[in-house]
This record gives sequence, structure tokens and C-alpha cells, in this order.
Amino acid sequence: MVDRKDLRPRTHRAGLLASIIAVISLAVTVLSDDHNAGFGHTIAYREQMFLFVIASLLLAVQAIPYLVHRVARPIHHEADPATIPKRAASD
Repeated sequence: MVDRKDLRPRTHRAGLLASIIAVISLAVTVLSDDHNAGFGHTIAYREQMFLFVIASLLLAVQAIPYLVHRVARPIHHEADPATIPKRAASD
């Protein structure tokens, strides 16, 4: 079951992953010089670059706070002995 506390970070990671996929797919489209937008429509190079820049900015806007929060969060590899509950004598 997804904990309510865990839902927000998962949503942020999903958005970050979607932005990364969008930037990669737009980069491949721009680099391959493919102007086909599907369904018989074409898109100009300037419009492709505009979409690529917007997707890159969105990725940066999502990635920077995510990374800042991740770096600011303390990582505990070892538990503090003072916070570990003492075992009962029967253990």
C-alpha cells in the first residue's frame, strides 16, 4: 500500500522521468531532422527547437528542486545506538 507520505516523492520522480523522456525524444527528432508531426502534418524546425527548449526548461525546473531536496536530506547508513530500542531480556 502506498503511504501518503511516500506519494509526493513518487509523483515528483514520475514527472522528472517523463520530462527526461520528452527531452530525449525531442532531441532525437531535432537531430534526425524529421519534420513529420503525424497525421499528414509537418512541423517547422523553429517550432521543433521551441518545443525542445521548453521541454529542457521544464526538466531543469523539475530537476533542480528534486536534486536540492535529495542532497539536503540526511542519509543514515548506520542507525544511532541511542535511538535503537533495547531488547527484552528474553531475546
